[in-house]
Amino acid sequence: MLIDPEEPLAGVRTKIVATLGPASSCPEMIARLLGAGVDVFRLNFSHGLHEEHAETLATIRQMASERDRVVGVLMDLCGPKIRLGELPDGTMSCQTGEIYTLARTPTGEENEFSSTYDELPEDLTVGDSVLFADGTVGMEVTEKRPGLVRLRVWLPGVIRSRQGINVPGSGLSLPSLTEKDLVDLDWATKHEVDFIALSFVRSGADLARLRYELNQRKIRAKVVAKIEKPQAVNDLSAILALSDVVMVARGDLGVEVDVARVPAIQKRIVKEAHSAGVPVIIATQMLTSMERSGRPTRAEASDVFNAAIDGSDAVMLSGETAIGDFPVEAVRTMSRILTEAERFETAAHPFEGIEVGRDVGWVSPITESVVEAGSLASRKLGAALMVVATRSGRSALAVSMQRNRTPTIALGQTDEVARQLSLLWGVLPRTIPASISDLDEAVDHAVSWASDQGLVTSGDRVVVLRGFFPDQPSHNTMVVREIENPS
Repeated sequence: MLIDPEEPLAGVRTKIVATLGPASSCPEMIARLLGAGVDVFRLNFSHGLHEEHAETLATIRQMASERDRVVGVLMDLCGPKIRLGELPDGTMSCQTGEIYTLARTPTGEENEFSSTYDELPEDLTVGDSVLFADGTVGMEVTEKRPGLVRLRVWLPGVIRSRQGINVPGSGLSLPSLTEKDLVDLDWATKHEVDFIALSFVRSGADLARLRYELNQRKIRAKVVAKIEKPQAVNDLSAILALSDVVMVARGDLGVEVDVARVPAIQKRIVKEAHSAGVPVIIATQMLTSMERSGRPTRAEASDVFNAAIDGSDAVMLSGETAIGDFPVEAVRTMSRILTEAERFETAAHPFEGIEVGRDVGWVSPITESVVEAGSLASRKLGAALMVVATRSGRSALAVSMQRNRTPTIALGQTDEVARQLSLLWGVLPRTIPASISDLDEAVDHAVSWASDQGLVTSGDRVVVLRGFFPDQPSHNTMVVREIENPS
């Protein structure tokens, strides 16, 4: 089945992650989002039942198969997110100077509320700032008693049941994986997802714990570390060493640290992650106004544009597609902005590859050298296409980090590997059909598919990089083919 003519293929190299929710989980909407350019769908396990997520996952797989698309699925664990309990009237209007009580068990006092983390009153100390509702309401701890604390409002506003609570700079004794997260991981043993994101990472030890739990359950999904705590920024090197992908989750990060620092932290994470050979997702409030408007603000357009210019591998939509009124329009708008950013970057910097793998050893010197040679050849020859055959995905990742302007098809040995390439900048993942056991035949298959999509034609040159091929063990190789008849 041919791709929808509106569907971007080689045009947008920065990948788009879209969160599914009430506004977008039906088959028709998932199909439309695919057509608009989504590369990875996010399932947010902070909301929804297992049965609902299973149904959504099955729909994604069906829609992708019908459209001949390789699409990844990211399972986002809830993590140790602290939330307000149920408020008596659902909301509280908090005025400057008012005193509130946070209690472990109800005392019957006026202006009292609870949290989903029973130990929070014990972990807080006098003088701590407590932020609610993404930092829009602020209180300070003025008194501590067994089982409760008193707080004075210094930033007024309205709080609602189940909204988030942040305690910037405080070392709360929460585990990195909650009991709910472990139950959710059990679900993942029966439902194959491609990426699993750990929320509120604080150190490399948190990633080590997640990898242990994944190994125990024989889950092969790639690990995504969400950077949204100052402790994670301080331990970034250790986190990068244990992550397959990192996400700059700017929502809670902007509450936990001074919001003025967030842009600099974002740029630092992108730079250090790429030096370590780790792809980066930029997330939160990319096009927030499009939850209720068909057009973004100018500032949001600039934000998405600059995220691409800075070198992010993917950008993510959250409420825009999960609960917004214009989910498809949000994806299309993001795609158009990314196209403009990539056009600008190509004109300003015709080639600026990223030196990767020097310190972490994730790619061998042979692979690195062959990838660099292939990138040079594609530029010198004006190649229309690069094709890389890979078993683990490392060769495709190395090609992605080169930031070539030549469209790249990555041939994964299995559907699982191919889907895990869906986050890589500039890479079009495809699965090698089970009937193919020869490299030349696999390349023919890729070129034929590329021809059907209008990416190559007779006389074009194709640079082929071989990282692995079934039953043909060898070192990495590069060959150049000139297409005589792509059909």
